[in-house]
Amino acid sequence: MRRFLITAKSFTGSAELIYNDEGLIGSIDMTDTNMTPEQRHRFKTAVPLTTKHIEHEGHALVKCTIVEAEFEVSMEDFIREYPYKRNTHLIAVEWQKLTKSEQVQSVLAAKEYRKYCDKNNHWYKPMIAAAWLKRKEFLNEWKKL
Repeated sequence: MRRFLITAKSFTGSAELIYNDEGLIGSIDMTDTNMTPEQRHRFKTAVPLTTKHIEHEGHALVKCTIVEAEFEVSMEDFIREYPYKRNTHLIAVEWQKLTKSEQVQSVLAAKEYRKYCDKNNHWYKPMIAAAWLKRKEFLNEWKKL
């Protein structure tokens, strides 16, 4: 996964683009900007679909500054996003076994898992977080379930 921060003179703050391991756009986050609705629309249509396109000078974001940034996630970020707070002391062992990329994936997937749990709370009880990490449940596409 790769993360890019976008800044420009036409808006304050920075937008964030996240590309998956295959180099395809995964998410666009403009919440930390003051873009107008029109700017947001133009920005979304100008975003390169792959990392190959963002690395070339011919993309539509030429007036913007693009900086690749590292993902900064911690076990506390995961615990905060995970929907079930029972036995969180067991997470540390499993967290250390994950690669940096898997840690990022788990935090992002935990957000989607929370939505899934909230949507299905009448019949589904969330897993204990350590088991969820051990089974690599973060690789599931919770958004589609």
